[in-house]
Amino acid sequence: MAWIRTIKPDEADDELRAAMAAQHALYPAEYDGPIPGIDAEMPGIVAAHTLIPQALHHAFATFGSLMAPDLPLRRRDHEMIALMVSLTNRCRYCSASHREFLNRVELDESLARALAEDYANAPLSEAERAMLDYAVQITRDATRLSPAWHDRLRAVGFDDRGILQITLIASWFNAINRTADALGVGRD
Repeated sequence: MAWIRTIKPDEADDELRAAMAAQHALYPAEYDGPIPGIDAEMPGIVAAHTLIPQALHHAFATFGSLMAPDLPLRRRDHEMIALMVSLTNRCRYCSASHREFLNRVELDESLARALAEDYANAPLSEAERAMLDYAVQITRDATRLSPAWHDRLRAVGFDDRGILQITLIASWFNAINRTADALGVGRD
């Protein structure tokens, strides 16, 4: 739920139904179904956008396009970035959601649990650690990034397209975390 009025799917007009359908079509199967203890009939963050269908469409189409299988990152990577940004921002809704989505991708709760407890000691590859260090730094203070961060990412196998994808996913989650928290999504 959100602290503002939302439009339920059965009350949506054609424009809103089209925006929700377009958004849903871009998302992976792991996003189907409610998050235990968080979502009711539709994800709260999507519901929070229902009063402005074009904003809903563009906001979520952006992230959906960043998960395209022809891009460098894997599903596991998407969810690890989303989870680490959300944990760093202390966004309850997105942390719970993307912890669950990572569990659904991995079919195991151990990675998400390790990231949530202490990501510095989580069982990650060198490339995953560099990717998450970069995403967390974007979240904490992107002005402290330098070309050395990109050099580190390249050294562990990311090309510039992968670096851009990491940057855009982390940046998108910083924005959506703020939206969720400002509108009370998942905050009771």
